[in-house]
Amino acid sequence: MKKLFFFLSIVVICAIIYIVLINTSGTLNISILKGSTYTADITKELGIPLYTIIVLCAGLFAGAGVISLFLGIQQDKVKAYKRELEKTAVSSDSNASKVDVLEAKIKTLEKAFTSVVDERTKLEVQIKELNAEIDNLNKK
Repeated sequence: MKKLFFFLSIVVICAIIYIVLINTSGTLNISILKGSTYTADITKELGIPLYTIIVLCAGLFAGAGVISLFLGIQQDKVKAYKRELEKTAVSSDSNASKVDVLEAKIKTLEKAFTSVVDERTKLEVQIKELNAEIDNLNKK
C-alpha cells in the first residue's frame, strides 16, 4: 500500500511538472489584499509555472509537517510501549530471581531440618542407653 501511494505521488508530481512546462507563457493576476474604498488593491502578476511551483512546494511542506506530527505521535507511543515491555521484563526477571532465592532458602532449611532430626535421633538413642544404664545400676 505504501508503494502504491508513493508511486501515485510521483505520478502526480510529474503531471504537475508537465502542466508547468506546457503553460510557460500564461500569467495570473493574484490579489494579495483586496482593497476597499480606503485602501489600495495589491495585486501581483505571476506566471502560471511559478504559481504552480509555489503551490506544489507549499503543499509538499504542509504534507511533510502533518506527517511529521503524526510520526512523532506514533514514535512516542512506540517508546511508551517499549518502556512498558522493559518494565514487565524487569519484573519477570526480578520475580525469577526472587523464586531462585526462595528455593535456595528452602534447600537450606531442609538441610537444617534434616540435621536437627538426625541430632534428635542421636539424642534419643543416647537417652535410651543412659536409661538402660540407670536401670542396670538400680538393679544391682
